[in-house]
Amino acid sequence: MYGHFVAMAQHQQIRADLEARITSGELPPGAKVPTEAELQQSHGVSRSVAQRVLNDLAQAGLVVRRRRVGTHVSQGALQVNVMRSVDPHVGATEIPGTIKVVSAAVVPAGKAQVELSDVEPDEPVVEVTRVRHDLATDEPLVVEIAVIPFRLAPDLLDEDLATATIRRYFAERGVSIARSRMYFDPVLLEDPIATLLEIEAGVPVLKRRRVMWQPDGRIAESTAYYLRPGAIDFYIEYSDADARPI
Repeated sequence: MYGHFVAMAQHQQIRADLEARITSGELPPGAKVPTEAELQQSHGVSRSVAQRVLNDLAQAGLVVRRRRVGTHVSQGALQVNVMRSVDPHVGATEIPGTIKVVSAAVVPAGKAQVELSDVEPDEPVVEVTRVRHDLATDEPLVVEIAVIPFRLAPDLLDEDLATATIRRYFAERGVSIARSRMYFDPVLLEDPIATLLEIEAGVPVLKRRRVMWQPDGRIAESTAYYLRPGAIDFYIEYSDADARPI
């Protein structure tokens, strides 16, 4: 059992390191990613751990694996596994790219751009608006508007919001998440979101909204994502790392 947890920790650390190198641009689109053998040697891990790291990065749409060619950083339309995005027990899987913070402030819930249905209108919330840009072209891909009750995130604005993720922030502060749900709605784009995505207002886009709840049933976060048409392919996939071939 102990060995299982050690392997999990190794897998998560190696994956986080590679993901950071990709999202920072150190490994640009098309760049070759270390092989399983290279990861085994450089990190002192088993082949199964190295293989799972690369498979997870492929499932997240960050890399493409091809037999006899190797593993390379993805380019073109990004692929995002929605199941990983919504599962509160899975480490954060964000859309790769550079983040630019548009605004971050404490506002009354009633004036926030994203609704928190169980929060009183005058209760303070933290609202953060960010835009994720393509690593290669700097084209805006996603506008993200996150709203969190201030009581759960009193020092969130002190974080580096260009790299911080809400789930990681909660995990580091012991805020438990019991369930998470994702909504998808086609909407006609309006300003200022259209301006941030650098496309015309009135264009139909996909709006993705994630809501996370605490064990007591109260909402911990509600985040809306406005996605640039054609930039991202979403899919749902479940894989069992422990499954054995029959």
